[in-house]
Amino acid sequence: MSCPVERATIRCATWLTSCGCLGLRKRFGMEPVCHVRQPSQNESSPLPDSVNALQHAVSDDLPSMGSHTTDVALGTMSTTGLNKKALAEGQLAVQLYTDYFGPSLFKHLQLTQQTTCSFGESMSELTWIPMCYYWDTTVRHQLGMDWGDRGYWKVVTPHEVAHQWWGGTVGYSSYRDQWMSEGFADMSASLYLSMIEKNPKKFIAFWNDERELLLERDPQGFRAIDAGPLTMGYRTSNTRTGMDTYFRLVYPKGAYVLYMIRTMMHDNRTGDQHFKETMQDFVKTYSGKSATTEDFKAMVEKHMTPEMDLEGNHRMDWFFNEYVYGTQLPSYKSDASFDIGPDGDVVMSLKVTQSGVDDKFRMLVPLYLEMADGNMFFFGRARMTGNTSIDQKIPLKGLKTKPRRAVLNYYDDVLASPN
Repeated sequence: MSCPVERATIRCATWLTSCGCLGLRKRFGMEPVCHVRQPSQNESSPLPDSVNALQHAVSDDLPSMGSHTTDVALGTMSTTGLNKKALAEGQLAVQLYTDYFGPSLFKHLQLTQQTTCSFGESMSELTWIPMCYYWDTTVRHQLGMDWGDRGYWKVVTPHEVAHQWWGGTVGYSSYRDQWMSEGFADMSASLYLSMIEKNPKKFIAFWNDERELLLERDPQGFRAIDAGPLTMGYRTSNTRTGMDTYFRLVYPKGAYVLYMIRTMMHDNRTGDQHFKETMQDFVKTYSGKSATTEDFKAMVEKHMTPEMDLEGNHRMDWFFNEYVYGTQLPSYKSDASFDIGPDGDVVMSLKVTQSGVDDKFRMLVPLYLEMADGNMFFFGRARMTGNTSIDQKIPLKGLKTKPRRAVLNYYDDVLASPN
């Protein structure tokens, strides 16, 4: 069944029992398959009107499919009802990632189901989405499959689509570099929440979940962040530390590493442009190749801003030693007050403290001001080294109305202990 879509960027089909896609029907008995074609490098990337219309399906739950009692789901278990949502998510994710990372190696992407509910999987031009994702929220609730506290159902499709770039277009050289594949895919999913759903609360909740995965103790009593550096890869999982430590470390911390690089490169004037240029250069340079952690570090150093040069040597050793090759976790505390100066401008008294680290630990800590109208404004970054405090009075030239508050790390910009 063909579904005409503007610019012919999507076609969708429902496969009957007499046919299949790459032999998957015979193995899993799947129904819906959505094909998403990536725009070529010369094509512009505005979203078609028909895809814009589908954005409602991405953020809104569809009605329940069938009747239910308070104890069990009774209605249809058909998976076709959310096909439109998967189709929209696939198209929107491809458009977004192409804008941020440049084109992938692949010209088409097929989204289909697989019968295991607990994971998705991505291969060249083919992404498997858990069958249970296609059930409505009422069915999943009745079957005890909410998992809403970790946002699993909200990011599984964007995460797996991102693997067309991370693991597909850019490979990893060894298990020591696999954190880039899974971590970058998780961070890409956060871009999807931010840019497509445009819900700051969901975005912040995503990073809170990532931090919790790193900091909660498993039955063996270990926190994933303490088990070892990212480059230990699967070796962090063992009978001593816990067999799922790899997943609780590599996915969220790898995501945080890329997210922190994004936030350090961000500014109020150009937004994410500097970060986009960095990632597009990385993808173009290593397209069809396997990259190492040091390859990525060199790419970041090529594009780093002057503000990121905390050691004055145009290198990012300080950051990679702390968060990729190290296991430290800083804590931050801030205290701010506002007065009106003699000229009528607001003066901010600010004290920021960094603790829980060694004397060489450096970080750029972002500071936000919540203005009188409730908007959150990025003000600047505090340069911190070791266990130390800074205490300053900062004139806010031209600002006549006191902000409501000053907030450190509002968007979880830096992986740190929760306040």
